[in-house]
Amino acid sequence: MKRYMCFVIVLVMALSMCSCENMDQINVTRQTLNARISLSWWGNEVRSDYTLRSIDKFEEKNDITVTPRYCEFAGYKGWMDSKLNAGELPDVMQMNYNWLYEYTKQGVEFYDLYELKDTIKLNNFSPDQLKFGEVDGKLMGIPISLNCCYFFYNTNVLHKYNIAVPKTWEELISAGQELKKHGVYAAEMGEKGIWLCCVAYTEQKTGKPMFDKKGNFQYGAQECKELLEFYKRFMESGITPRPQDFNHMDFYSGRAAGLFCWISDTKSYFGANIGVNAESVNISIGDLPYISDDNKAGWYKKPMALYCISKDTKEPENSAKLVDHLLNDEENAALQGTEKGIPLSRSAQEVLAARDMMSELQAVANRKMNGDVYIDVMSPVLENEQLMKDFYAAGDDVTYNNADALKKGEEFSRAAAKVNENAK
Repeated sequence: MKRYMCFVIVLVMALSMCSCENMDQINVTRQTLNARISLSWWGNEVRSDYTLRSIDKFEEKNDITVTPRYCEFAGYKGWMDSKLNAGELPDVMQMNYNWLYEYTKQGVEFYDLYELKDTIKLNNFSPDQLKFGEVDGKLMGIPISLNCCYFFYNTNVLHKYNIAVPKTWEELISAGQELKKHGVYAAEMGEKGIWLCCVAYTEQKTGKPMFDKKGNFQYGAQECKELLEFYKRFMESGITPRPQDFNHMDFYSGRAAGLFCWISDTKSYFGANIGVNAESVNISIGDLPYISDDNKAGWYKKPMALYCISKDTKEPENSAKLVDHLLNDEENAALQGTEKGIPLSRSAQEVLAARDMMSELQAVANRKMNGDVYIDVMSPVLENEQLMKDFYAAGDDVTYNNADALKKGEEFSRAAAKVNENAK
């Protein structure tokens, strides 16, 4: 009897162990068939809506569940920093151009996407385009589209006050001074827009880029004095309100004759308009201001954003499938359209061309950017947040407190060199 009971116990234990082993195998199989990855991005309601729909289509085609994480641009970097510190970066993430280089300078690595070339169709991109995401020979990000800022004018407002579309800095400043008398801004812009305008003017005036090709800061006190003095003149002319008062709806109310914004933002700002000569507002894309016909330097383009994969992802192949979908898939291309600018992916461009989606305002601005041969590749440091904070601290002191421009220029030069050294 005891021997029989021992046999039963051993048999039950063996069956139990076998059952657990089979269940584990089933669970592993289910996890393989239903892999889970996360995707983060920033954007407004329009971007979030089509991205969520694109995720649904991706999940329908693959046994992969995607957890979306998104917010507005203003809070995205802080959220990324917290996830990085906690070791919880998403598997796939949208990355701003300068952040990629800031993070990698801090020792952070992202997955080398060259290792996933069998999954991501990298041949849709030229080597020069992929270089935007290369760090030490590794492809840590793939750019979605190229981006730069342009002046978009409501020509109805300009005609009302008998003002031509400005081409030079002097014409823009004169337009600002004239329109200011009528309570109208010549071209509203945010914090980064003002900064980029001041940089462009100073590079034209001094004949020297703020950053050389290796990313080294080149300005001393005198060049920075020019920068701060132009900022004062720019703001006093009434071209734009201070950054905190920027309101793109002024473009439609007649309180602003123009907007200076990224190509990628035109869908958000001019969504009611189809093409350059829309019925609701007649829009003209202005030239980027210059000192003279032979001095148009100082303007830059960069990736609108890049897609990166976490170095620590447990699902590199499935994450690569998602990146390929976001960049190269036909349905995603149709959903996204030109909302993030003209996609760099050759197959995505073919989809837009076949669907007659290349005549939208973003596409027109994108072609203008590609035709403006003087627009150079932006140094990532130019968008450094601390650099801009230091600029506004010095510039506001000169503009609103009558501080000495040379002294403040020297202070900004030292601060900028320090930022540059930390970013290298």
